[in-house]
Amino acid sequence: MWGGQDDADSIAAIHAAVDRGVNWIDTAPIYGSGHSEAMVGKALAALPASRRPLVFTKFGLGDSSDVNTRAASRANVIAECDASLRRLGVDRIDLYQLHWPAPEPIAETAAACDELVRAGKIRAIGVSNFSVAQLDEWRATGVPLHSLQTPYSILRPAPRTELLPWCVRHGVGVIAYSPLFRGLLFGTWTKDKTFPAGDARGAHKDYSGPRFQRHLQAVEELRAIGATSGLNPAQVSVGVLLHTPGTTGCIVGARNARQGAAIADLDVTVTDAQVDAVWQVISRLQHDLESL
Repeated sequence: MWGGQDDADSIAAIHAAVDRGVNWIDTAPIYGSGHSEAMVGKALAALPASRRPLVFTKFGLGDSSDVNTRAASRANVIAECDASLRRLGVDRIDLYQLHWPAPEPIAETAAACDELVRAGKIRAIGVSNFSVAQLDEWRATGVPLHSLQTPYSILRPAPRTELLPWCVRHGVGVIAYSPLFRGLLFGTWTKDKTFPAGDARGAHKDYSGPRFQRHLQAVEELRAIGATSGLNPAQVSVGVLLHTPGTTGCIVGARNARQGAAIADLDVTVTDAQVDAVWQVISRLQHDLESL
C-alpha cells in the first residue's frame, strides 16, 4: 500500500524509535506476506532483551498479502500464532489482536485466544475494527478482552461517540490506527505533493484535488493552534486523541531512522482550549468537504 521499502531503513526506524523511548511496536502477518514480522524479528534480535519493545501483532487474515481471507477458527488462531512467533523470533506475543471480524463464532475465537494465554504464547488479547455489538458479544464469552484497535483520527472522529465510551466503561484499552491520516497530519506536505507508484494514497480522493487542498488548509490551522506552545500539527493531532478519555495509544508509522526518532516527539499534552479549537477546525472542514 505504501510503495517500496528498504529493509535496512525499516530496522533503523525501529531502533531509532526505541532509542528515543518508544516501548511497543505493532505489526501483522499480512503486511508484506509475513515480511513485516520478519523485519521486526531482525530488529528485535539486534537489541538486548532489556531494551526490546513490547510486540503486538494480529491474526485472522492469514499471511498472504495477495489473498485476503478472514478466518478465526481455533485451528486458524493457533496456527497463525505459531507462525508469528517463529517470524518474530520471540517466545511470547505481548498483545495478540483479531485483525478484522471473522465469520467464525466470536466465542470460538475468544476461547482459542484464552487457550494461547494459558499456554504462555500470548500475554494479552485484542480485537481490531470491532463494533460495539461485537465487543458486547466478546464480553459475553467471559474471556478477558484487553484492547480494541480502531481507526481514529481528528479527521475520522467517529470512535468518540460509542466505541471509546464503551471501552472506558469496561476497562478495555484503545489503540488508534491511522491517527495522522496516512501522513497528511504530519504537517510536512505541500500542495504539489505526489505519491510514488504502488502507493495507494495517490488514488484516494482525500489526497488529491480540491479535497486535498482543503485538508492542507486545515493542517495550517492546526499549525497555528500549536504554535503558541511550540507544537507542530502532528503533535497537536496526536495530543488531541490522547486527550480523549479511553485512548491508550496511537500507532504512527515510520519508514526510516529520522521518522522513527520523531515518533517519540508526539508524546505531548495539549490544553482544553487547544482541544476545543481543533474540533472547531474539524467541524468547519467536514462542512466544507460535504460540498466537494
